[in-house]
Amino acid sequence: MPAPSSATPPSGPTPRDPELDYPRPGEVLHRLRTHQGMSLRQVAAECGLSVSFLAALERGETDIALERLSRLAKVFGHDVGSFLGFSRGRATPSIFPARDQESFERAPGVHYRILREPRLGYQVVTADFEPGCGLLEELRHEGSDLILMTKGVLIARYNGSDHELHAGDCAQWSAGYPHSFRNDSDEAAQFIGVLFSSLY
Repeated sequence: MPAPSSATPPSGPTPRDPELDYPRPGEVLHRLRTHQGMSLRQVAAECGLSVSFLAALERGETDIALERLSRLAKVFGHDVGSFLGFSRGRATPSIFPARDQESFERAPGVHYRILREPRLGYQVVTADFEPGCGLLEELRHEGSDLILMTKGVLIARYNGSDHELHAGDCAQWSAGYPHSFRNDSDEAAQFIGVLFSSLY
């Protein structure tokens, strides 16, 4: 009769509990330090933790206390929240259905859809321009704008100069200078804008 074999635990990190809702600190450490070309010895020297401890953390063989995690995160310019990838306190995505976004006619033939969510710190505008239509006045407001053309061609007039934007083009500017848009073509055009201020 063969002797019973002793069960040996599988090598490698313990399977992650999906209910924890945060990434393994060791996985984050490995990704950040390899991206920055740092060795475990360099990281250890900056955060005051031992090389053997950090190596075990990367392999998923040990856990890390909050105070130590804070010291480790600081090496990479993070706090604990941003190090783990959820500095806004959520481990699930925020979904903003199109039906809940405000729509209005910004000017004849110019249709805006606005995503307003104070927690984001910015607003997202989807702007559709019918052929030959444009804003009737120039805009000026606080913050900065990031514009991504998604369809057609628009003329962006910024601080007295015209700039032709085609689908796929991106523009960024300080929104304190006068700016506007017009569609001189015979085809519809659209952009998506991120406004780093509360305008609408």
